[in-house]
Amino acid sequence: MDTRHSLTKLALPVNLRLEFLTPEQITRIDKVLATVGEYGEVHLIIQKGELRYINRVESYKAWNDKQK
Repeated sequence: MDTRHSLTKLALPVNLRLEFLTPEQITRIDKVLATVGEYGEVHLIIQKGELRYINRVESYKAWNDKQK
């Protein structure tokens, strides 16, 4: 899905100068970050100089601290 043109204009600070990401990509990354739980990661995958994928990784504790 190409998000470059799918979202409406965003309100950005006047002095913000983006060199790599589009405002729409930043919005998408922010939404993914908001869904990450207590133990999680967000990976940005770059291919051929462009952001191609945003991977969300969720991790869960394999043990309970009280059981140690």
